Amino acid sequence: MDSLMPATIRLTGRVAVWSVHEPSRSRLAMVVRQNGYDAVMYSTLDELRQGLSTDDFAACVLDEPSSHEVIRNLNSTVRIAGKPTQFIVVPALADRAVWAQPAGCDVLDPPCTPEKLGRLLFSAVGRSRLVAENLQLKRRLEGRMFDDLVGISPAMDDVRRLVQTASEHDRPVLVVGEAGVGTTVVARAIHVARFGTRSPFLKLCSSVLASNLLEQELFGDVHHPGRLAGGQGGTLLLEDIETLSVPLQEQLARVLATGTFRPQGSSEDVGVRVRIVVSSHADLNQLVNEGKFHRELLRLCRQHTIVVPPLRDRPEDVAPLAEQFLLECSVREGQPQKRISSEALQRLRNHAWPGNVRQLQNVISRCCSLASADDLSVSDLEPWLEQNSEGETGEPGMTLAQMERKLIEATFNRYGGNRELTAKALSIGIRTLSGKLREYGYPPRGGPGSNKIAKVA
Repeated sequence: MDSLMPATIRLTGRVAVWSVHEPSRSRLAMVVRQNGYDAVMYSTLDELRQGLSTDDFAACVLDEPSSHEVIRNLNSTVRIAGKPTQFIVVPALADRAVWAQPAGCDVLDPPCTPEKLGRLLFSAVGRSRLVAENLQLKRRLEGRMFDDLVGISPAMDDVRRLVQTASEHDRPVLVVGEAGVGTTVVARAIHVARFGTRSPFLKLCSSVLASNLLEQELFGDVHHPGRLAGGQGGTLLLEDIETLSVPLQEQLARVLATGTFRPQGSSEDVGVRVRIVVSSHADLNQLVNEGKFHRELLRLCRQHTIVVPPLRDRPEDVAPLAEQFLLECSVREGQPQKRISSEALQRLRNHAWPGNVRQLQNVISRCCSLASADDLSVSDLEPWLEQNSEGETGEPGMTLAQMERKLIEATFNRYGGNRELTAKALSIGIRTLSGKLREYGYPPRGGPGSNKIAKVA
């Protein structure tokens, strides 16, 4: 018998083999193994589809599939899963004419011999390797593009794919999720993927500005351009879109529908110069049903929607997020990066995180400022996991104000009474810090004892 390999190079890999007939399935699997590959046999298309979506296969051999549609469905499965699997069809003799047309796969010309199948396997596995390398390169490039979208979960992979899709057009985007999940981070990622870092990224929080001030900020007037006209080809993020007044919602709907607006006091319409992204933590469909949100505005916004999942639904992202926040703390404080013990990391994974990613960031930041050891332990975490803004039970006998004082004084002590370094580590202004220290009985800055080191209770 001729050599089964068409070249001296021997490729390896796993090959899925499907046939409804057990003898054919076993014969094909034997040929696959003779060519140096691992064979995994499947008897039903449902089992095969599940296997292709979860396991890594270089190739898949299909014995007498019924139609091209089978190949298209399986191809769709592996593409969605991000797999490089290549397909080989072994048609029935009566179906040679059916498979004469391109089907997006290799078709074995009957009769099926081990030599012919071996050559097709060699070609398919080689292509699979090239596809896998391209996929890996693409993931690396996307990883650099979306540095702030930290996470290894399938849910975050979906978010990154949606961000990439959103970056390929200029239509409005709606980013929704619970408070603290990172809707602003996702909006910024859309901006960076679309425009890079040179164009402006503008934010307006609808919940903190009065309606008349928000309208002025958005539309401007004849003398001062608003954000819609002054964005210079960048992105405008409208946070908490559900808090806009109904008249302003109607105006925004017209802006999105026409791409133009009229500044206050002007008689002429001007074109919108920014990409508009809106975010919300509310159920906008429910608000529409209650008459509290403009139906047309929702229709225009949700044509491209990105749902950011809560942290409790993706515990595998806790570790990379914690690592990222530890790095940020070390850079901010100018200290060596701390580590997290395996027990502490498991405690973080098991936490419900009602405050989501923002709460995790706060916990890590506070622990970095308080803990003196290089490794963060469970005992370092517990006080901050128990006391949070979502209303969980606090440390017995300690109020939120007391926890704040504990954090400020511990950080102040850590930096030897240096107010500039303390304020920077706490991400607060020097005046705010000095005001807090006065409340705690510290003398004014520069006075005797103003940099005293007090033991934290």
